[in-house]
Amino acid sequence: MPNGNAAARSVLQLPRDLEPDYSEFEKTLAPRVASGNISTEAFHLLGRFGQLVYTQVAQLSLVASGDRTVVYTRHILDSLNPIELLSDPPRSALDIGSGGGFPGIPLAIVWPQTSFTVLESREKKAGFLERAVRELRLPNVTVVCARLEEFGRSWTAEPHECLFVRALGNLPETLRMAERVAAPGARWVYFMGATAPAWSISDLGPMGAGSIKVRGAFGGALLVGRVSPEPSAGA
Repeated sequence: MPNGNAAARSVLQLPRDLEPDYSEFEKTLAPRVASGNISTEAFHLLGRFGQLVYTQVAQLSLVASGDRTVVYTRHILDSLNPIELLSDPPRSALDIGSGGGFPGIPLAIVWPQTSFTVLESREKKAGFLERAVRELRLPNVTVVCARLEEFGRSWTAEPHECLFVRALGNLPETLRMAERVAAPGARWVYFMGATAPAWSISDLGPMGAGSIKVRGAFGGALLVGRVSPEPSAGA
């Protein structure tokens, strides 16, 4: 009788050029699945999401073409880097400029109690995200096809407790615009990547105060701070 992982791989029907990356992904997450920190169901959904991205890279440019065969380790694992930052998952989160669904969809999968807004302005990519949410049955995810600066005009949402920014260059401007969609004291998490940003911490103004660089759960560098001060006890 095949074990659970072998059965999952059979259901995924992975192409050969994606199998080595999936094997590394599987090996990396195995301890957290065994401990229950990531559920077996979430692990299977992450596998299916990677498969969906792989099949649509050429048509929609969801990731760089050279990343197609490393979608699990380079994009899904990187998206999961914040999972150990907080003692408890936030009640609500916003993924700004989600693109192919990173980091919002993987985080929504492992944090099913967190209400996610996945913001993507390009219609074709937003359409893919809608498809992924539908096929993976993720009731905690809302896809919004709009720009961050259009908040209050073309889209609205309740204030978010946590904001995620990955693969967007101008963090200072993004955070200034994001203040309107954030709850008081909301955390922001920026995925730093391998390339040095064209801005400095001082460019973040008050939102950069107290921000720290940390190592994510899977080795990625994250910059973490707060959008605005936490409300006082008497407020």
